[in-house]
Amino acid sequence: MPDEVEPLSVQNTVHGDVLGDNVQIGYIAGDFTLHQHSATRPPAELPLQIGVVPQRTASFQARPGLTPSRTTVLSGMGGVGKTQLAADLAQRMWSGREVNLLVWVTAGTREAVVSAYAEAAAELTGRDDLGPEKGARRLLEWLARTEEPWLVVLDDLQDPADLAGLWPPGDGLVLVTTRRRDAALLGDGRQVVDVGVFSEHEGLTYLQAVLGGQPTLLHGAAEVVRALGSLPLALAQAGAYMLDAHLSCADYVARLGKLRRGNAADEHLTTIAATWSLSMEQAETLRPRKVAGLLLDIASVLSPNGIPLDVLTGPSVREYLTSRTGYRLDEAGVRDVLAGLHRLSLVTLDGGEARIHALVQQATRDTWNVKQEKRSVRAAADALVDAWPALESMDERGQVIRANATALVAAGGTHLEGRDTHLLPFKLGSSLGLCGLVAEARDHFERLYHSSVQSLGPYNYFTLIQLSSLAKWRGRSGDTAGAFADYDRFFAAATRVRRSDRAEMFADVMRARHDRARLLAETGDLTGAIAELEQLLSTHVELFGPDDPDTLAVQHDLTNLRGQATPGSQPAEFERLLTDQLRVYGPDHPQTLATRHNLACERAESGDVAGGHAELRQLLTDSTRVLGADHPKTLSTRSVLLDCVGHLGDPARAAREFEQLLADRLRVLGPGHPDVQATLEGLAFWRQQAVL
Repeated sequence: MPDEVEPLSVQNTVHGDVLGDNVQIGYIAGDFTLHQHSATRPPAELPLQIGVVPQRTASFQARPGLTPSRTTVLSGMGGVGKTQLAADLAQRMWSGREVNLLVWVTAGTREAVVSAYAEAAAELTGRDDLGPEKGARRLLEWLARTEEPWLVVLDDLQDPADLAGLWPPGDGLVLVTTRRRDAALLGDGRQVVDVGVFSEHEGLTYLQAVLGGQPTLLHGAAEVVRALGSLPLALAQAGAYMLDAHLSCADYVARLGKLRRGNAADEHLTTIAATWSLSMEQAETLRPRKVAGLLLDIASVLSPNGIPLDVLTGPSVREYLTSRTGYRLDEAGVRDVLAGLHRLSLVTLDGGEARIHALVQQATRDTWNVKQEKRSVRAAADALVDAWPALESMDERGQVIRANATALVAAGGTHLEGRDTHLLPFKLGSSLGLCGLVAEARDHFERLYHSSVQSLGPYNYFTLIQLSSLAKWRGRSGDTAGAFADYDRFFAAATRVRRSDRAEMFADVMRARHDRARLLAETGDLTGAIAELEQLLSTHVELFGPDDPDTLAVQHDLTNLRGQATPGSQPAEFERLLTDQLRVYGPDHPQTLATRHNLACERAESGDVAGGHAELRQLLTDSTRVLGADHPKTLSTRSVLLDCVGHLGDPARAAREFEQLLADRLRVLGPGHPDVQATLEGLAFWRQQAVL
């Protein structure tokens, strides 16, 4: 279970800090200006709608007294229809031309809000900023100064702290939906509106609309409303069920009475569970039989905020469905079943994603035994591994896949560990680390390692893989002493794995030696790191050949460290390595990009400042395209360019741009990351130089 190979980060000694893949450039002189790395195009014309506004249900029930103020917060428990109210208000204001700009944001995380703001800013200004935070600020500036009427909707806010510094300013309208009632939502003129369940009259009106006013179906409608506590989500499921089965309200109440389970602790969930049970009975009649239930099971352990459809319709899920039912379905067949679940209000199909309410997920899981839970969790894990991006990045696809993997591990991670260890937790941990979330990766692997020790013992192959990963990310998070101790435990225990695992263990020991050499370099022991990598390279070439990915990774890091030991001495070595990587990997592989980075810096070191700078500018464009603007390697390339600006005579601009880099690294990496500390030092350095 090898880790993804990545290039070594080397030190930037301009002012004694570590800035990712940087090299020493303090001597540089000349006359060039760091260009703004943002694409421009004509701004979009108003009126303009940005983001997808959910469609109102055909039987939408309006609520009296909802008049938006400057900032309105719709707060209420799950299932009361907050998003539908927000969508109705947004669509009415848009169709009535009360606003010339409508921005709809799914606000589940701060990252999602920032990304949506940046997208809106790009449309409004015609400028694609490299960093989402910069783009988000550009939107807030636009909203503050425009005289055009606008509405920004922030739907499903999970944590009010996510909006710190992101509340839209100016004279427009802001509408927020959330389950939270924190004090942070109050103040600054915000109006908090509590959204509760329907009144009995509203519930009856809703059912009449759902059932098309058919008297035979509406008989007993008041009893349905009372039985379901006027909860909109439950009424939606009940109405869809009765319409699909052509069942009267009275008959529905009779069936419901046989299913209701008393649960005074959570009557809300009990209501959903009862309506879910009847809806699932109807779903099981969908053709092919039993497929709908199995799909709902898988969806119930993934993210409620959006599951890519290709996860639910991919080859792993189709094979699982075949193994459980005997039916062979193609992608279109699975989509047809999902459409049936959508018709019964059990899932919502929205573009390329399927959404399932968290209460429906809980109701589904509450019916499982342990065996069914394990099957569903592992089927979902197989589907996510199949859909995992080939290159780790901070783009929207990567974020959505990680969000689903995180939800899956939280829902049933124990079924992916132990003797049936699954690849998914390892993929998730490595993805977190490779995208710069090193503290999260460390904590993830620490939990996995201790769990594996308990279930498999300290000398099991999978236990040791978790230990080597823990050592790697512990070191990246700044705990070098703890990382070296972990490596010592790993190498000592690796000799005691069972005979059948020793061949595979050998390859993992080689990778661990490589990672430990990186850590030696990061602590300043270049001599020890170079000696270790030279020995590793000789072994790799002999056993695996010069074009093996691990061989090229060792060659890359060895060339890096030799260049760091003697700055400006390795351009020819980097050129030869780049030629091999282009042949083996292609131009967009992360290792190829890393070698281009270091080659450009080496050329600057050896005197070709203009050539190095031009290559770095092109690299930043390519890195942003391939890895994303927030990837740590992209941020490292930005930091080199900013140091160049300062040393080429514009320290004030370098300081301003370092402020933006600091904000982006804090957001992406967190305050404890070494690159954040290095950026703080860089900012202080250039501020000082600007006043000299």
